[in-house]
Amino acid sequence: MRRRRTTRTAFEQAARRALEDARFLLRPQRWHNAIYLAGYAIECRLKALLCRIKGLAILPPEYETHDLWRLLEGTGLTERMRDEPDVFKAFERVTRIWSAEMRYAPKPYGRSEAVDFFDALRRVIAWLEAIAQREKW
Repeated sequence: MRRRRTTRTAFEQAARRALEDARFLLRPQRWHNAIYLAGYAIECRLKALLCRIKGLAILPPEYETHDLWRLLEGTGLTERMRDEPDVFKAFERVTRIWSAEMRYAPKPYGRSEAVDFFDALRRVIAWLEAIAQREKW
């Protein structure tokens, strides 16, 4: 059976849902799962943005990855992000805390990691949205 490829719109919707769910999980102090879902949201946002920038409806197979650095490079925005040290450091913090494999971690993240992660995530998402809006992607 042939696997269906995910569309840009599906990534945009998944990112929105995952971030809403991640914020919901912060209320009952489910820190680890909130971080995991929010990381998944940034992965989906990067995939959707990559498709928008490249003018594609479907994500190319070479970007079917959980590697946030690879996805950022695929957007062509890495150097622009490096030019904004606060945003670049925030992205580094996000990638230091989140990975797809964190769901198997024997010791879950706690409140301090969640606060750090969501602070960094807000900066990165705001920057990505501002760039996309400015460039009209």
